[in-house]
Amino acid sequence: MNEEDFLTEEQKQEIERWEGVYTSLNTINECLVAVGNRLEAIEKFVSELPTPDKVFYKPKGYDDYLNMKQNYDELYGRIIKLEERIDGLQN
Repeated sequence: MNEEDFLTEEQKQEIERWEGVYTSLNTINECLVAVGNRLEAIEKFVSELPTPDKVFYKPKGYDDYLNMKQNYDELYGRIIKLEERIDGLQN
């Protein structure tokens, strides 16, 4: 004889229900662990991405590298000069 021989049908059904809950909770836990691991990998990847202040470019004719802001300032300065020349030619 084993333990189940002493249980009523109602008790056996209750045990089955709790075993289902146990299985469901374990499955949810495994999913959460997987999501946590994926999130950790994404955070590591994002933290290693270069920020704009770490992106450098050396334009033709320059001795030094410029960061992204300096490059944008240079580009917009050139655009403004070109627009002024075009406006001067049209007038």
